[in-house]
Amino acid sequence: MRYRRLINGEPQFGQGRQDFLQGIYAVGQAIETRLKLYTGEWWEDLNDGLPLWTQIMGKTGSNTERFNAIITNRILGTKLNNTKLISSMISVTSVWDSSLRKYTYNGKAKSIYGFITITNGG
Repeated sequence: MRYRRLINGEPQFGQGRQDFLQGIYAVGQAIETRLKLYTGEWWEDLNDGLPLWTQIMGKTGSNTERFNAIITNRILGTKLNNTKLISSMISVTSVWDSSLRKYTYNGKAKSIYGFITITNGG
């Protein structure tokens, strides 16, 4: 599997093979780009994307289970050329800090190349 390398969100060109990621690194970038695409942003499929603005942001109370399910399903749907890249999620943990209005997601997934850790930071 090859996936064009992104640096600061920009696709890389002009360096031959160095412009592409392979294996687990490609899977990681595929997941990252899926999580950064919000519903309605991609002109070719306005229904594709993470429903950040419609189902996550601005919701009252602690909805971490619902947020976890939305993000986990987005990760599990990661494909390249109709090949499913993630077979299962091994673990998912999250923290909602209401005083800081901060949500942290951590997960471990089993990909076709091995295990990968997904986090939005701390």
